[in-house]
Amino acid sequence: MSEQVWDLERIRAHVAADLPVAAVFGIDIVAAQATSARVRLVGTAPIRRPGGSIAGPVLFAMADVATYALTLALRQEDVAVTSSLAMNFLRPAFALPLIGEAVALRAGRTLLTYDVRIWSEAEGPDRLIAQATATWANASVASRS
Repeated sequence: MSEQVWDLERIRAHVAADLPVAAVFGIDIVAAQATSARVRLVGTAPIRRPGGSIAGPVLFAMADVATYALTLALRQEDVAVTSSLAMNFLRPAFALPLIGEAVALRAGRTLLTYDVRIWSEAEGPDRLIAQATATWANASVASRS
């Protein structure tokens, strides 16, 4: 009997069921494969700060959801947890939708390190809004330590 593959459809269903912050903020996973994952923020709840910019925690959640989707596609299992996530806010975001793309910098046996870039869909990836570096730990290996 073969195990079910973590493809885009399965990853989206898993996140919808087990990671409610994505739906709360209006984050949709639009691509997930072993090389990269992409999310799109359309916004649902009040996600703006006074002055109209998108709140930093929402951008942080975009990075976390994108790296989780990439971890699922890359590892083909759901036993990883965020170990660290550092966000650099480069300019305020006002226009929705926003795009966040995660790529692997290193995929080791226990740790996975990612680069995430966030931009406005209208302005494109040459005008970054934020950049993050995230590390995920394989929870099944970490729990044996």
